[in-house]
Parts: sequence; C-alpha cells; structure tokens
Amino acid sequence: MKVVSRLWSTAPRREALVAAAVHLSLAAIGFVVLLLVNRHLGHSVAWLLRRWDSGNYLNVAEHGYPGRIPYRPSGLPDFSRLAFFPLVPLLVRGTRLLTGLPVVYAGVLVSWCAATVAAVGVHRLVRAVGGSAAAGYACVALWSCSPYAFALWVPYSEGVFSAALVWALVAMVRRSWLTAAVLCVVAGAVRPTAVVLIGTLVLAAGWALVRGRAGGDARAWAALALAPLGLIGSWLYLGSRVGRVDGWFEAERAWGQSFDFGVGTGDFLWSALLYGKSWRVTDQRNAAVLALVLLTAVAVLALALDRSVPWPLVVVVAGAWLLMMGTPGSPFSKPRFMLPFLPVPLLLVARPLARAPLVVQGCLYGGGAVVSGWYAAGLLVLFVGSP
Repeated sequence: MKVVSRLWSTAPRREALVAAAVHLSLAAIGFVVLLLVNRHLGHSVAWLLRRWDSGNYLNVAEHGYPGRIPYRPSGLPDFSRLAFFPLVPLLVRGTRLLTGLPVVYAGVLVSWCAATVAAVGVHRLVRAVGGSAAAGYACVALWSCSPYAFALWVPYSEGVFSAALVWALVAMVRRSWLTAAVLCVVAGAVRPTAVVLIGTLVLAAGWALVRGRAGGDARAWAALALAPLGLIGSWLYLGSRVGRVDGWFEAERAWGQSFDFGVGTGDFLWSALLYGKSWRVTDQRNAAVLALVLLTAVAVLALALDRSVPWPLVVVVAGAWLLMMGTPGSPFSKPRFMLPFLPVPLLLVARPLARAPLVVQGCLYGGGAVVSGWYAAGLLVLFVGSP
C-alpha cells in the first residue's frame, strides 16, 4: 500500500491536466456532432438540452418538487419529478444564481465540470492500481467516447455521479475510509444506484476491520456509519415533499424500477436475441443492450482473475451488473446506467491499447467521439423511449 500512497501523493499535476484535456477534447467533438445532427433534424439547442431526464432535473431546479404524487386511472403512480434525487438540481440552481446563465446552460456547465473531475479521477484510479500514465489516458479516452457518453454532455446526473463514484473508488483503494464515505454521501444524494458503491465500501471497510488493517478503527467505523447518509437523506427529503416516508419509492413505481430478480430484463433480452417484438430494424439499441450485458459479465470474470485489480473494484462492477439486471425499468437506459462504472472494466482494454502508436490511438478515439455524437442524436432525438 506504500506504492499506492506514493502514486496518490506524487502523481504529477501535469497528468491530471492532460487527462482533463483528453476528456474535454473528445467530449467537444461528440457534442458538436450531436448539435450539428440535431440542427439538421430541425430542432433547437434548448429543445435538445431539455430532452428526457434533462427536462426533469431542470424543472426541479426551476420549480422545485411537486407536493403530491399523481396517479393514473389504473391506480398506479404517474411519472413524477419526485423520482429524481436532489443534488444535481441543487447544483444547477446554484450555478444559475452564480453565473446568471439560463438554467439549461447552467445544467450543461454542471455536467461538463463534473465529468471533467470524473475523468481526472479515472486517470488517478488507473495509476492507483499500478497502471502507467499512458494507460490512464487511454482509459479516460475510451470512457469519454463510449456510446452513451452523451449523458456527460447534457443536464443528466451521470457526470456528477461519476465524479463521486470514481474518486470514492480511488479513496477506497487507498483505504482512506472517511474520504470514501464522504464521497458515498455525495453519490447517495445524486442517484439511488449509489447503493452499490455504499455496499462496496461497507464490505471493504468491514473486511479491513476484521483483518485488523483498517488504518485506524475509529475512521473505519465512522465510515460505515457515514456512507449511507446521503442515500437515506435523499429518500427522507423526497418523502417529506409529499408527506410520506416512502414517497420516493411510490413515485419510482411509475418507472418500473422495483427489483424483480431479472425477470423483466431477461424477457427483454430473450425477445431481442430472437428478433422478437422488442426488436426494431431501425433501432440499434437492442444490440447495445445485449452487448453491454454480455461484455460486462465477461469483464467481471476477467477482473476477478486479474490479480492486479483490487477486489473492491470487482465487487462494485459486479454489484452494478446485478442491479442493472435485477431492475426492469427502461431497458434502453441500461448502458447509461453502467456509464459511471465503465472505467473499471476498461482497465482491461486500456493497458494494451496504451502501447499502440499515438496516431492509431488518436484515430480510434476521434472516430469514436464522432460515432458517439451521431449515436447520441438517435438516442435523444429519434428513437422512441428514454435513453
């Protein structure tokens, strides 16, 4: 662990700046392609930036949460902004007040700043597990031009959640339990999927306590108590908006996100695999979801067999995969669900790719960013259903 600590404390500032520049360059390419295609399709920038989840986060930032849960004639809850956690709208509102920007562009600024912080964290994570600086840049680049990277460009929550998650993993590898716990609190105020990160920290800190290697029992015990507070606080806060403790859980029923042990996801995958009713010839998302599910499962196995990868990183990806599989919801949003966790599986690819000539890498990443922007237009503008 002395090696890890040394990497943490002496990693050159220049490496962080280069990692940020790599991410921002690729994100700019993809975002410009998205805007150009969107304009070609006849839509305004403001319309694009309010699509799907962006609109809900921006509406909360502007108007707050509703005071009741709407219901359909069937008795099931209707879609409501109560399902969206409070930290991202709070950051957007604060940014708008500080900068004077319209709320749409304040949301974009929050996402870009948070995603850049996350990208630097991805590079630091690679270095913390013994990877080279070049491997860190490769991992950042692959993550930044991945197919669902659009969620880092628009007012979604993935940028903020990725920043908290990746830096929490860095702290966890370093066994900085209190730092990891504070970042878990932040993640818990952004997305309910923070439960995977919190569970991983509880396992890692608990195991360190059992082994007597916690680096200070008081800090490890405090981390165990602190880590869930952001998630619990978000649930209680959202419930208080409608006067019931389970308010968020009731509102979330509209999205079909109750845990069903993979029944709903399995039905979708089976239908997509056999070109059933879920398949549309013009909808490439079926292939993306199938590839994600299979490749992530393979990556978890490969990470588990790679002795250079600390086991908490394997656990967090495995937990995310199980949660993704176990909740039906919108099947086409599953790749976006995995986006914050994606840097860990990319460790397997980044190391060998970092040895390729820079020209080859540049062509690969630049081409990936163009494709990512083009695909984002389909996800946000053309395809039916929330991405």
